Amino acid sequence: MPDWGIAAVAVAVVLVFAHLSNRRRSGNEPDDFFDHSEGERFPHRWGYTDTRFEFVDERTVRVTGSRYPISGYRMPFLVDFVEDVLGTPIRKEDSYAEREDIEAPEPNLDATFGDAVNEQFGEGQVSFDPKTRLVHSHGQLSVEEVYRVMYGDSLPRLVDMVFYPKEEADVKAIIDLANAHDVCLVPYGGGTNVSGALACPPDERRTIVSVDMRRMDRVLWIDEDNLQACVESGISGKSLERVLGERGYTSGHDPDSVELSTMGGWISTNASGMKKNRYGNIEDIVLEATLVTPTGEIATRAVTPRNSTGVQPRGLLFGSEGNFGIITTAVIKIHPIPETRRYGALVFPAFEKGVAYLKALRQTGMLPASIRLVNNNEFRFGQALKPAPTFLKGVKDRIQKFVLLKLLGFDPMKMAACTIVMEGTHDEVGQQERTIFSLAKKYGAKSAGASNGKRGYSLTFGIAYIRDFLNQYGILGETFETSVPWDRIHLVCDAVSGELVAQAEEHGVPGKPYLSYRVTQTYHTGVCIYFTMGIYGKGLEQPGRTFHAIEHQLRQVILDNGGSLSHHHGVGKVRRDFLPQIQSETSIQVMRQAKNTMDPKNIFGIRNGVFGGADE
Repeated sequence: MPDWGIAAVAVAVVLVFAHLSNRRRSGNEPDDFFDHSEGERFPHRWGYTDTRFEFVDERTVRVTGSRYPISGYRMPFLVDFVEDVLGTPIRKEDSYAEREDIEAPEPNLDATFGDAVNEQFGEGQVSFDPKTRLVHSHGQLSVEEVYRVMYGDSLPRLVDMVFYPKEEADVKAIIDLANAHDVCLVPYGGGTNVSGALACPPDERRTIVSVDMRRMDRVLWIDEDNLQACVESGISGKSLERVLGERGYTSGHDPDSVELSTMGGWISTNASGMKKNRYGNIEDIVLEATLVTPTGEIATRAVTPRNSTGVQPRGLLFGSEGNFGIITTAVIKIHPIPETRRYGALVFPAFEKGVAYLKALRQTGMLPASIRLVNNNEFRFGQALKPAPTFLKGVKDRIQKFVLLKLLGFDPMKMAACTIVMEGTHDEVGQQERTIFSLAKKYGAKSAGASNGKRGYSLTFGIAYIRDFLNQYGILGETFETSVPWDRIHLVCDAVSGELVAQAEEHGVPGKPYLSYRVTQTYHTGVCIYFTMGIYGKGLEQPGRTFHAIEHQLRQVILDNGGSLSHHHGVGKVRRDFLPQIQSETSIQVMRQAKNTMDPKNIFGIRNGVFGGADE
């Protein structure tokens, strides 16, 4: 190469990495990852009606509306990516038509209970509307619930009535009436669960009432001296952060579903958020909560930082999944909005290098609020969601690819990436940044810049809509997660990948199955791995059943290789068959006896987890 050519390449490399390494931000500008205003929700699909993926032409997709950073621009690479990884074509004209009229049977209403409800509660607190009942009879388990409602068979059982309490007194009153008339109650929050927890038992002959908590959405008080707040359980994450933010605080709980999910839902599923490193999981954030049961309240009378007062019933609330009663209020920790927030991104030659880096970073104790490592499939999926580049951006992209692939030898089919969020004081974030990026060099990583880090974090909220877009073309997808010790990460990932291929072949799945995974949270002893699985269902006799049969086997493989049943989605109904493998019989009986004490007539008969019977 001539001297001028070498010089040109050298200059290009310097310019690119100067651009990629520009990861500092000034101050702490607001991060608008989604529109903080309310909107009309889809009745069955995920999210808001102003947002959906749609074809612009035969090969280009866009996201409607303006609610997310991903909205509004054209994505010319997504269709090609999906066709490549699934090995099947996607054509605009091949979409399924949604069912227009979804039949709902007449409600099975206990007449005396209905009369008592009408006498005791105000207008607008009760609904028998068929569409409303159907919405409250499922969550967001995509194939078994959403796909089935929109394209398949009707759900086998719906709730018979929807009740909207406005205050805790209403909750106590409806529980008393249900107990007196032997009626089944099902707590309902944001309706975002993906474990089948809201599915009504098909053989339940009693009246089933969905208790929609979303009108109990107030922040009751904020204690700035002790950094606490008391909130009602129906408040959504978006509303909670808006109210706290007006006072200069945050809860720090940032799950993918933060716009829609509620405090009660977080507690009842034992949820986790993306900024767990700084703020903790939900069990760390909630100091105390009140559970109203048919036999009385489960509550602690004084809220203190920590106590040693024997076995604490408070623990029964976390992961309770609607089996014991209704969570009405919670006292939570709050934090001043961080002085500084910065983003970053790293590209690794391979997923294995990224895992080794995460373990080493965990041992330094210098952790960012969030750091997530995606494997190659998920990395390429993120790239496929980008818009067509402008001329200058295209030049930068080509130079970046030249540097990474040609000069540094990265393999585009193996490389992985991390997105990073750092929060705290200016000095604290500076220390995090120095440690994070200097350590990364030892594992062959290259910085990909603050803008890519922020984009990667923001994609979390917008890409949830893609599941429903792909469903209409016969592509079935779902996520499932686990927690795994450090030395089992690659074993579990490889076992799941291999089993998916084998299961797809056994069940005659057209094309190729898709699997991506990411490490979303790290701990002293291991990590959370979040899988996304997809198959092409057209041509299968029963695509929904095939999908869940395969997924069920993948969960077994995770258990066989040392993973947990769930990290933060909970058990619900889709995972309850596995519980005898992870809980001793005595442990299960202890939980059942606790329920019998709180709810002897099984008023909260949703049958999630160990409280379910045989397959329904």
